[in-house]
Amino acid sequence: MKKFARILIIALCLATAFSVAAAAIVPYTSYTYDLERWMLESPHAYVPDRVIDSKFMGLVTPLNDPTDMFIDDTGNVYIADAKNNRIVICDGNYKPFMFLDTFVNSEGVLDELTTPSGIFVNEKYIYVADTDNYRIVVFERNTGKFVRIFEEPKGDVFPENHIYKPVALAVDHADRMYVIGANTHYGVIALNSDGVFTGFLGAQTASLNAWEIFWMMIQTKEQKANQKSVVPTEYNNITIDQSGFIYVTTNTVDEGALISAIEGKSKAGTYMPVKMLNPKGDDVMTRSGFYPPAGELLWFFANTNGQSAGVSSIIDVALGPDGMWSIVDSNRQKIYTYDHDGKLLFVFGEKGTQIGQLQSVSSICYKGTDLLAMDKTTDSITVYKRTDYGDFIAAALQNNTERNYNSAVDYWKELLQRNANFDQAYIGIGDSLYREGKYQEAFEYYEVTYSVQKCSDSFKNIRKQWIEKYILIIPAVIILVVLLLSKFFKYANKVNKAGQVMKEKRTLKEAVLYGFHVIFHPFDGFWDLKHEKRGNLKGAIFIIAFTVVAFIYQGLGKAFIFSPYNQGINFFGEILSVLTPYFLWSLANWCLTTLFDGEGSFKDICIATAYSMLPLPLMIIPATLLTNVITIEEASLVNLFVQIAYIWMGFLLFFGMMVTHDYSLSKNILTSLGTLVGMAFIMFVGVLFSGLLAKLFQFFYNIYVELSYRM
Repeated sequence: MKKFARILIIALCLATAFSVAAAAIVPYTSYTYDLERWMLESPHAYVPDRVIDSKFMGLVTPLNDPTDMFIDDTGNVYIADAKNNRIVICDGNYKPFMFLDTFVNSEGVLDELTTPSGIFVNEKYIYVADTDNYRIVVFERNTGKFVRIFEEPKGDVFPENHIYKPVALAVDHADRMYVIGANTHYGVIALNSDGVFTGFLGAQTASLNAWEIFWMMIQTKEQKANQKSVVPTEYNNITIDQSGFIYVTTNTVDEGALISAIEGKSKAGTYMPVKMLNPKGDDVMTRSGFYPPAGELLWFFANTNGQSAGVSSIIDVALGPDGMWSIVDSNRQKIYTYDHDGKLLFVFGEKGTQIGQLQSVSSICYKGTDLLAMDKTTDSITVYKRTDYGDFIAAALQNNTERNYNSAVDYWKELLQRNANFDQAYIGIGDSLYREGKYQEAFEYYEVTYSVQKCSDSFKNIRKQWIEKYILIIPAVIILVVLLLSKFFKYANKVNKAGQVMKEKRTLKEAVLYGFHVIFHPFDGFWDLKHEKRGNLKGAIFIIAFTVVAFIYQGLGKAFIFSPYNQGINFFGEILSVLTPYFLWSLANWCLTTLFDGEGSFKDICIATAYSMLPLPLMIIPATLLTNVITIEEASLVNLFVQIAYIWMGFLLFFGMMVTHDYSLSKNILTSLGTLVGMAFIMFVGVLFSGLLAKLFQFFYNIYVELSYRM
């Protein structure tokens, strides 16, 4: 009996353990993205709780192609059951208590809904987008009694033969209606409380590629007349928040334009699949995340379980608690959730048949902290419960909104304990430290998430504190630097004056210091460089090496604010970035000027070109040092230094070739342009030749491999 009891206890323990493990299984991965678009797995913010189908609801006539869903302020669930031509209204336990299908209209005639596709509910009324009857029907919320019908609006801006088919709608506090119409390319249809058309809001921008623009430019009048007009994309869904801001989605945005906007980390909403419009129709959505809210970022990967590749097809947006909002991708059946600043919080969902997976999502809604997703393939609603991890995110966001920053930090730190890859938590802690005046600590937290602007703001205050502390040292350092530069240039001038005497050989010091005479007196300097041998090949090599060092330092020495993604540099690549254009210019110029009576030898060209490069290291090194003491708003100073360096070098190179070859101005312009063409030609031949060598090597290698196998 004791053995039997032990076995029974062990069996019960195992059964309990297995049941807990089975309940904890979630059939998808939750994740976020980092700055480089690497997928970072995160704890689940939402897990599947149950599936609500027609059987669970107790419906005699099962749902058939439900297209939209709405949750009112009491938790009642409204379902647009399109193919059954009805609206199903359920209580908070998903049990139906009212149906809207037939009604007696204002003419006293029995009427009915036909393919209702959208629904919106406010304090008094239920608004139904009666799609195939081309109208909006309004019912009383409490009784379901018919109120009125809004027929097709009239307006001169509607195109000829336009068919009005409302598929989604939202209503603000003044009972103004915002309607999404199928095949309406002019934006959201705005109607006043009487159903009178007042205009279009937020029309999407039409995008044209380079070929389309070129083709339109060369078309004849007849071709332009017969060409289909270029129209913007259309919206497919809409919702509205408590402040009257309208969220709209589209899945017909130009894919190429969207990809370019995402890769460019665009903050504009021109080609975005989700927008937040103010009552004027302007997009006012904040997009302060690494990438704009557009759904999937890894669109170029083929999915492992048969899902569609490509950009996300966004078909609905849902507004949740604490400033969170979500969009759903019908390609991948995934839900992407963002905060009020457009930062990605988490992604979850998957295509499939397990509980928690979706096959063809048509609508999503928040019901308190739960998230509901409607699947029109299975005619069911999947309910996702928020986890403790999701609760911590919501609590942190809520405390931030309410300016309880100290409390918010506690939640952010707890989130980091659960998910060390959660960038929003680092930013939240950094914000709190910044408000407390702990700018250095805030900078370190911002640095983890590559938040360049926030790092710049922190550094501005760090610099201010440093200046206040060492105010007397700064002018002393400036004076010392000016004195040292003055003494150096005086010494260089003294050496250059002493070098005016003809010599057969020049020391390396004389050759290098003569470069400072050349860059300030190019005509006299390049003449003496060639005819009086004031410089030499050793000096040229030193200047080239100095330039290489400057480029390497530029790659390594920039401050984080100006080079946040610096993963180190390729030393060989930096060397080639200097030597390749140097030798291409020298070779191409020598080849061309030999044919056009140039007086400079290849050695003369190499030396003059090297001396022309001296402004680069002289300006790039101070510019790189400068990045460590200025903010991002002052970046124009760095750009100015670098631009001056290249312009200065260009002038020296031009006049250096002119003096070296004893050319006139016009002839030197032609040969300079010809040199640039020659550089391109040499590069083309080099690439072609290297490709042929590679193929030849591969051919002989394949022969070797074949012979080795046969022998």
